[in-house]
Amino acid sequence: MWSTLQVFHSESSDRDLLSLPDTFSWKTCMRTVLVSDSRIHPYPVDLPSHWESKSGYEAYRLLLEIISGLKSKLFGETEVLSQFKQRFQELPDLAFGEYLAKLRDNLIEDCRTLRSGYLQNLGEQSYGGLADKYLSEATNPPKEIILFGTGQLAEKILPWLSHSNRKTKIVGRNPNRLEFLSSVSGSASHLMEDWSPNGEAWVIAAPMDFSAWMDKLAPGNLVLDFREEPLEESWPSDIVYIPFAEMLSSLKETEERTRKVKEELKSVLDELLEERELEAHQIVFGWDDLPCPTF
Repeated sequence: MWSTLQVFHSESSDRDLLSLPDTFSWKTCMRTVLVSDSRIHPYPVDLPSHWESKSGYEAYRLLLEIISGLKSKLFGETEVLSQFKQRFQELPDLAFGEYLAKLRDNLIEDCRTLRSGYLQNLGEQSYGGLADKYLSEATNPPKEIILFGTGQLAEKILPWLSHSNRKTKIVGRNPNRLEFLSSVSGSASHLMEDWSPNGEAWVIAAPMDFSAWMDKLAPGNLVLDFREEPLEESWPSDIVYIPFAEMLSSLKETEERTRKVKEELKSVLDELLEERELEAHQIVFGWDDLPCPTF
């Protein structure tokens, strides 16, 4: 069924500059994925070099690795599957939408197989869990926390911050998203331009530049930075600043287990893809009969 599948994928900072017509896009704070089919979208001759391109069952494999957290900086993380499910609920009409729905269902089924059999007991497997770990294990666990961001990453981290002994405030630039996140969490919220620091711990989950606010941090303040690349030149030496790279490197105790899982998963993925190829005759009704599927 997936022999004509096409997937384009990039984690580059300028990935949003590329626009391909007749593709279904899925964007997160870490990556952009474009899904299409060779019968409706020929391979683009001018695809930028930082874009990864896969076809057929290798494209299916790439999607499966992404939603299972195998391509994530935090190996095996769970947030990306939730983001995938949310995006793939809003599908185009007609045959291509049916095709994407079947693709979604197959991927979720195979992802569950991988997670239940191989991606358990790997330590922290969510960005929220990682934030909670550092906040709880701090020398002086903070009682008040500022979560910066209103996107998908912030939304997934937020429930982990809402402990009974913590007070969380959401700060961002999107008023509609601020209102939504505040309503579902019971947390206070402020627009970035209306906010000023007051000794809270910071959890950064948005690509903002904090240079203008750093001088208001108090000595000893904790800052957890989930951005892959900080936008500031440096941070004050008297605060506890923990970048994302340092959080990942701290998970040394799970490295050997993770390495073994990665090796095991190579053959497991091969078997799953072989099973999907053998199912190729079970196509979505009507799709195979269309010489040029449309949106």
